[in-house]
Amino acid sequence: MIRSSLVLAATLLLTTAVLAAPKKAPSPATATTPPASTDPAPADTSATALSSAPRIGWASLGIYDVRFSTPFGTISDGEFGLNVGGAMNLAQLSPEVPLAAFANVGISFASGGQFFPLTAGGAVRYDKLPVQLFGGLGLSLVPNSAGTNTGVGVGILLMGLYPLAQVDPHLRVQGQIQYHLLTQSMSLLEFLIGIGYAL
Repeated sequence: MIRSSLVLAATLLLTTAVLAAPKKAPSPATATTPPASTDPAPADTSATALSSAPRIGWASLGIYDVRFSTPFGTISDGEFGLNVGGAMNLAQLSPEVPLAAFANVGISFASGGQFFPLTAGGAVRYDKLPVQLFGGLGLSLVPNSAGTNTGVGVGILLMGLYPLAQVDPHLRVQGQIQYHLLTQSMSLLEFLIGIGYAL
């Protein structure tokens, strides 16, 4: 009886020691590692939406500074105004610089009469920077209701567009500077802000 009890006690102690022994950690060479993901990284749609779009449109508001040169000096009249416009790619001058045609229509609001700058011409775009750039040169006509003859001349448009990817990959906030050198001793300088959209 005593011998059986001793054998049973020894068996229990040995079993407890085996179960309590720390397990050996697997070697780094044999440790299981999750397989590397083979899925491609998501495309940056905000950076490519405008560069891949052949057309853009815009709408802006800002200040129109109409100036008349006289023998006695320059008369300047700053007015509030609006404009809308658009551009379409025609050809690639280089892989990163497309040639585009653009048109822009504006209206200024003044107590003495409204001015309606109309401009159409050629432009270039560069879309590889965080702020996309647009520059155009065209023919400008500026009819008005102030009793002055229609001004005809050259219009310059410079615009920067910044993506609003959190809202829409195609949507941009944009700022413009336009300058029109016209007949009738008239010139027009515009400072505008608004939105642009890649189509």
